[in-house]
Amino acid sequence: MAMTMKMVLKILTFQKMAKKDKIVLVGGGGHALSLLEVLRDPKAVRGYIALEASPSLTLEWLGDDEAARGLRDDSLFHIAFVYSGLPVMALRRKIIEKYETMGARFASIIAPTAIVTRNARIADGCAVMNGAIVNRAHIGRHVVVNTGAIVEHDCEIGSNTFIGPGAVMGGAVKIGSDCFIGLGSRIKNGVTIAPGITVGMGAVVTDDLREPGIYHGNPLKFHSLKKIKK
Repeated sequence: MAMTMKMVLKILTFQKMAKKDKIVLVGGGGHALSLLEVLRDPKAVRGYIALEASPSLTLEWLGDDEAARGLRDDSLFHIAFVYSGLPVMALRRKIIEKYETMGARFASIIAPTAIVTRNARIADGCAVMNGAIVNRAHIGRHVVVNTGAIVEHDCEIGSNTFIGPGAVMGGAVKIGSDCFIGLGSRIKNGVTIAPGITVGMGAVVTDDLREPGIYHGNPLKFHSLKKIKK
């Protein structure tokens, strides 16, 4: 039976969380603002890290990435950064690796309106946003399941993958690490998507995707990243 999150904030982490620990958001853009809508409790967040202060965030700007070293002992970090350029998820991966190297601990944030079933597994550093459903699926580290997305039974989502708003994964879909699944896309049950692939907004995927690149449309069309970069 599915369990709707009743708490205003729920933090999941594989590390023991001390009472003094607070969340530090890494990033000051639109995704950070969306996370604040989920968190709602300003006492749960210490501030945010970014290259410069954001005019949109009311949180305290704590400095750039170097400031994180002085915060790691009593803070849980969350990578609140999604980059829309090409290659889509490579820059976010570099940020994650930088923080992992410095020994950072990570918090997963689950919206109060998300549905996460009792046999779902969500690793550390993830975000499951408002109205999303995770049904007995395995979600890897630092995955974003955005607003209204559905990840059905027995799906496996690799680390640092972004599932866009309203995207639907049928049962037993396997998505590799560092993928970007665009807004409103549909992925047929049993499909496998290799690491590093981008599925465009509204795309319909009915067969396995093995070659790195961008897939979009219905019927699906393929564009090589190598050709796009030239």
